[in-house]
Amino acid sequence: MALKSWESLPAESRFWCFSAAQPWSEEQNALVHTHLTALCEDWAAHGTPVEAGFTTVDQRLIALAVDERAHAASGCSIDSRMKALTALSDALGIDLFGRMHVYVGSSPSGGAWEAHTLGAARKAEGYFLNTVATCKGDWQPICPISGSWLRPATRG
Repeated sequence: MALKSWESLPAESRFWCFSAAQPWSEEQNALVHTHLTALCEDWAAHGTPVEAGFTTVDQRLIALAVDERAHAASGCSIDSRMKALTALSDALGIDLFGRMHVYVGSSPSGGAWEAHTLGAARKAEGYFLNTVATCKGDWQPICPISGSWLRPATRG
């Protein structure tokens, strides 16, 4: 079994994040967790299990991380991850792979996230669901727009 709790994975773990085109329902939460648990338990690279974990945010983001200190996620294991996520996307009836929008809201505590184009999100005020990080420890799921990679603070 390679499933690890999100909290137990080291900060330098390899990181991926996917945003749902719409939030999944409370009723679909169990399905999401079942699929992600199975993915992390079965995830292997060249037949060797990888130590992986996941977390979800606001029934909208799926974050996955792999502790590559013992064994790295490789091309074939990343393909199997995408196959599992595609099956989850199909089961939910929700696109998990769209990258053309940024989800913006007025509060960091979640709630109503509205899809914006990248250009519109850069001009918006408030917070956004962040899908970008180099590793697990660098990820902040809900970020203020101002001062983030989306709209860096101006130097003056």
